[in-house]
Amino acid sequence: MVAVSLALIACFAWGIADFLGGLKSRVLPVITVLMLSGIIGLGFVIAVVGIRGTTPPSNPVLLLAVAAGASGVVAMLLLYKGLAVGSMTVVAPISATGVMLPVLMGLATGDAPSKLQSLGMVAAITGAVLSSRKKDKGKGKRIDSGAGLAMGAAVAIGLFFIVMDRASDVDPLWAALLMRSSYCIFLLPVILVVRPSLKVGLSHLPGIVTLGIFDALAGVMWAMATTMGMLSLVSVLGSLYPAVTVVLATVILGEKTEGGQFIGVILAISGVALISAG
Repeated sequence: MVAVSLALIACFAWGIADFLGGLKSRVLPVITVLMLSGIIGLGFVIAVVGIRGTTPPSNPVLLLAVAAGASGVVAMLLLYKGLAVGSMTVVAPISATGVMLPVLMGLATGDAPSKLQSLGMVAAITGAVLSSRKKDKGKGKRIDSGAGLAMGAAVAIGLFFIVMDRASDVDPLWAALLMRSSYCIFLLPVILVVRPSLKVGLSHLPGIVTLGIFDALAGVMWAMATTMGMLSLVSVLGSLYPAVTVVLATVILGEKTEGGQFIGVILAISGVALISAG
C-alpha cells in the first residue's frame, strides 16, 4: 500500500509539472523551460539527499541512473514540445502509452500481479490511451498535431522507467540525484547548439520553480515506490499523470474534453482502485 501511495503522489506531481511545462513552453523556448526547471529540481533533490546524510553506494548498477537522465531529457524535449504545439488533453495521454515497456519488463522478470490488479492495469492503460484521437469539425477524427512528438516521448518514458527502476534498487535517493544531475548535463550540448535565452520574466518564475520542484518530487517518490512494489504496477500508477494534466487543461485553459476522454479518466481512476484493492 505504501508503494501505491508513493506512485500516486508521483502521478499527481508529474501531472502538475507537465501541465506547467506545456503551458510555459507555449511562451518560452522549450530548452529554457527544461534547463531552468531542471536546475531547480536538482537543487531540491540535493537538499533531500543532504538531509538524509548518507554517502553514495559503490554498486555500479547505480550508474544506470545516468541512462535514465539521458532518456528523461529526450522524453521531456519531445513531450513539452508536443504539449506546446498540440492539445494537452491528447498529447499527455499518448505519452503515457510508454508504460507498456516497463509493464512487459516487470512481467518478464517475475512480477505476479493478482487477477484484480491485472484487470486494473488493463483499465488504467486503456484509460490513458483512449483520448489519443479527437474530433475536428468537418473532418471527423484526426490525429492531433502533437501526437507524433508524444509517441516519441512515450518510448523514452518507458525506457526511463526501466533503467530508473534498476538504479533505484541500489538506493532510490542517490539514483534520483544521479539521474537529475545527468539530466542537466545532457541538456548542456543542446543549450550550446540552440543557444536559447535563459532569461525569463519575473511573471514566469513561480511557474518554472513549481514545475522544477514537482517534477523532482515525482522522480523521488517514484524511485522509492519501485523499491517497495512491483515495477509493472508502480509504472502503471505513475503513468496516470495525463489524467491530472487533462483535468488542469480542461479547467484552467478551457480545452474541450470529449466523451471518450472522460470515459478514459473514469477507466484510469477505476484501474487505480482495482490495483489498490488487489
